[in-house]
Amino acid sequence: MLTSPWVTMMVNLGGTMTNALYLYGLVLLFFSLLMSEVHLATLNVNGSRDARKRVMVYEIIKQRNISVAFLQETHSDQKNAADWGREFDGVSVLSHNSSVSGGVAILFNRNFVPISYDVDEIVKGRLLKVRACFENHVFVFMCVYAPAAPLERMLFLDTLCLSLQNCCSEEFLFLGGDFNCTELNLDRNHMEPHLASRKRLIHTIKKYDLCDVWRSLNKDERQYTWAHSRDNVMSLARLDRFYCFKYHFSIFNRCYITPVGFTDHSMVHCIFIVSTVKPKSAYWHFNNNLLQDEFFKESFKFFWEAHRKTKPGFSSVQQWWDVGKVQIKQFTQQYTLNVTKELTRSLDFLEKQIIELESLAHSTGDPCFLEVYSKKKAQMSDLLGYKTQGALVRSRLQNIDQMDAPSKYFFNLEKKNGQKRLIHALCSENGVLLSDPAEIRQRAVLFYQDLYRSELKSGICKENSFLENLPKVSEEANGDLSKSLTLGELYKALQSMESGRAPGIDGLPVDFYKTFWVEMGVDLLEVLNDCLSKGRLPLSCRRAVITLLPKKGDLTDIRNWRPVSLLCNEYKLLSKALANRLAGVLDQVIHPDQTYCVPGRSIFDNISFIRDIFYVSKLLNINCGLVFLDQEKAFDRVEHSYLWSTLSAFGFCESFVDMIRVLYCDVESVLKINGGLCAPFRVLRGIRQGCSLSGMLYSLAIEPLLQQIRSKLCGLSLPVCDNKFYLSAYADDIVVLLNNQSDVHVLFNLFEDFKQLSSAKVNWKKSEAILIGQWAEGIPHLPAGLFWGRGGVKYLGVFLGDESALQKNWEGFLGKFQSRLDKWQWLLPNMSYRGRALIANNLIASSLWHRLACVDPSPQFLTEAQALLVNFFWDKLHWTSKSILFLPKEEGGQGLIHLQSRCAAFRLQFVKSFLDGPVHIGWRAVCCTILRTVGSFGLDKPLFLMKTTKLDLSGLPAFYQSIFKVWGLFRVQKTENFSSLHWLLQEPLISGARLDVTAHCNLSGFSFLLQKSRVFTLGHLLALTEIHIENSCFIL
Repeated sequence: MLTSPWVTMMVNLGGTMTNALYLYGLVLLFFSLLMSEVHLATLNVNGSRDARKRVMVYEIIKQRNISVAFLQETHSDQKNAADWGREFDGVSVLSHNSSVSGGVAILFNRNFVPISYDVDEIVKGRLLKVRACFENHVFVFMCVYAPAAPLERMLFLDTLCLSLQNCCSEEFLFLGGDFNCTELNLDRNHMEPHLASRKRLIHTIKKYDLCDVWRSLNKDERQYTWAHSRDNVMSLARLDRFYCFKYHFSIFNRCYITPVGFTDHSMVHCIFIVSTVKPKSAYWHFNNNLLQDEFFKESFKFFWEAHRKTKPGFSSVQQWWDVGKVQIKQFTQQYTLNVTKELTRSLDFLEKQIIELESLAHSTGDPCFLEVYSKKKAQMSDLLGYKTQGALVRSRLQNIDQMDAPSKYFFNLEKKNGQKRLIHALCSENGVLLSDPAEIRQRAVLFYQDLYRSELKSGICKENSFLENLPKVSEEANGDLSKSLTLGELYKALQSMESGRAPGIDGLPVDFYKTFWVEMGVDLLEVLNDCLSKGRLPLSCRRAVITLLPKKGDLTDIRNWRPVSLLCNEYKLLSKALANRLAGVLDQVIHPDQTYCVPGRSIFDNISFIRDIFYVSKLLNINCGLVFLDQEKAFDRVEHSYLWSTLSAFGFCESFVDMIRVLYCDVESVLKINGGLCAPFRVLRGIRQGCSLSGMLYSLAIEPLLQQIRSKLCGLSLPVCDNKFYLSAYADDIVVLLNNQSDVHVLFNLFEDFKQLSSAKVNWKKSEAILIGQWAEGIPHLPAGLFWGRGGVKYLGVFLGDESALQKNWEGFLGKFQSRLDKWQWLLPNMSYRGRALIANNLIASSLWHRLACVDPSPQFLTEAQALLVNFFWDKLHWTSKSILFLPKEEGGQGLIHLQSRCAAFRLQFVKSFLDGPVHIGWRAVCCTILRTVGSFGLDKPLFLMKTTKLDLSGLPAFYQSIFKVWGLFRVQKTENFSSLHWLLQEPLISGARLDVTAHCNLSGFSFLLQKSRVFTLGHLLALTEIHIENSCFIL
């Protein structure tokens, strides 16, 4: 078949055009990635004391996608400054004048928040300067509200002229606002009333080579930003303007004037383009406000029902689910777009009508046009007001003095500027400082690709000594673990998940699933059971977004950024359901000296144990070395094959291990750097932090190493104590107790062998070692540059060691206390007493609890800290006594925390754990050793049955003295019916106990005789008489 040359040429031409269009599209895409469109606006709001009017301002900013808004006549002051900060979803910088006049503000949209900024109130309430630093640029924003009075305006313009001297010519200047005078006759419909002001302004413009943005783009056109009518005569002027340096004018591509219904000024809206300032959100996030929209919820139910009917058309239920999530995103975006588009269309139509009516009223002088003009302005204001009414209800806007509930929103008022997650520079492997964004991303991605790449040699986990002789999970427990996943388990897991957490890559938050659980729960159960049977999750659930959080230290070192995996909520639900099952059996296989994520165990078990080891070793003159190990990227280095072998070695049934394997099968991660996502990479090792199972899995993964340490080290022995102590572990925070040089060699070799098995790696340079005792026969030599210290160490957030180390817990604390209180001074005048108590109790005093629970401060410290809280509560005059403040609100008080009482509560909790807690927790045995030194009685628990006033407690540490001081405030009352022979035999016979025989005996030497005979309890007495009692009834 012959082909016409015309056809051939058309085909070639079509292909050429297609390629050209494709290349053109790529160029546009590349340009959009490199360039950012920034929207800048200025508006005189004519006063915004009313919350509804402020919300209308915020709504305009949202509707018009304004990046930075200049506002004039805000009428803000210190009393309502907190309302601006609370209501606006971004950064608000205010300069006050009074509640009835003046006031300017610069508002940064949440998508355009600078990395840092400096504020200069040049003229309070009239001239505000913000120098803002972004990733690639420095912008100088100057908001102007010139006085209406001519003489004041002249002085103001002089000040403005002087202030512009400090602007660097290389920085972008945006000078805007209400100048209350014009530069040209075109800008008024009558003569400029004060020509001297015009002249002064023109002088400033020429001196600094400034450019009027709107005029430069609109040449000889007439349009006004202010309209005022009196006696049916309209006065019009373009008072609101933006200026920039002339050599920067090329960045502007649009500028227009938009009428606004609630003020007599129009908004000036400029758009400029610069190289990328800051990327928008890395991926789509569902807007939780939609969950309050009843129409959206009803619409979604119909949508999901329709999608459910398409299930048979997909190759798998997992594919159907992933497609469904994509369609949820599209449905939500379309719904939001339709609502926004309708409002925008209506506003645009009204804006055009108002501009036309303004022009007609000016040119004809017909009062009818003026009347219609006023009605259209009111109509625009009503339309915006209707839109913002829902926002007022959803956000529950209220005054600070009405905010009495300890809500998350209330506590978020405390701004933490230290939580910035932007990485400004990183060091390469060779130590070269990288500041280019592309190089920063490349360095971070390569680091984590290498971190999550497996180093394990095949077959090394088989028949390894670390996995031998481990405790086993019971058959009964395995039966419960291997059951099929149920809807009830998923619902329980869902209700336990915290709202407001960042979603995974699908953008759907946990609140979405809580709202639509009835519609989606059964489908999700079907999907997850399908995953468990096939051994793999849907693609969206296998891909995690890694966000980096700053740790202490040099932040140019990528290792000082902690990775947290943002996971899809289906993944989290499955993980949480499996974690709920696993939690019930952990204590069967994990030794009591590991407390992390094991129900019934606490971080305070570890702190109490190490604290008391320091004291006991010194008291009994025992040589002991404590090595505080620092493991490098402990969670991230756990090899998956090692983890599965470890779970099997602990006797977990294969079906349950397979359930956990599903969570790690073919998983990938996407690194989020400075707001942008990088290319995905495979994750071949590591436990995902952010998953409910992560802590439990790590405790299981490290346990084989800890078992070897317990079996091969000498351990620490204490007199009259059957236990030996080898270590204390809270996740990867491991403290090993050493006795001699042999222990050091064994420990070092164990870690080297364990590294081959699991890829775990100790950072010996960051590890610490503390020596206790005399070590007359020589101090053990430490490996890898680690050296011994003396005195104390900071462990799990608490300084432990000798007296000087313990006092470090409180050094400078009062200053930090005062500093945190000072941060709330801006809010204090508007805050209710209940709100002040919430701040004092939950945000200030709570910073003491972790240390106060395990270390005793001086009484003077608590007194001074309490005084700071009381002074903060009253601000100035103290109207009632402190004792009334501490009472609950229902009893006429304010519920302000009483620090001494809280300290006493912590001591009572300690006593309860000691008397009634798990038997095998290590610190209880050490505690008993300390208590047995009281009065040379050799007693521990029976001391709490004696009168504390008759005990000599001077030899005890301050912490234990405070325990008995608190215990002495209570009257111990025991039941007359003794059912336990064990506890009956523990009854003391001295020091004011119930069976104190010395209190009823006239023989002065009887007490001395008991002490000499070492008879202090009923059990001692019966043992002396060789009477054997099998039941408490024989004594009673």
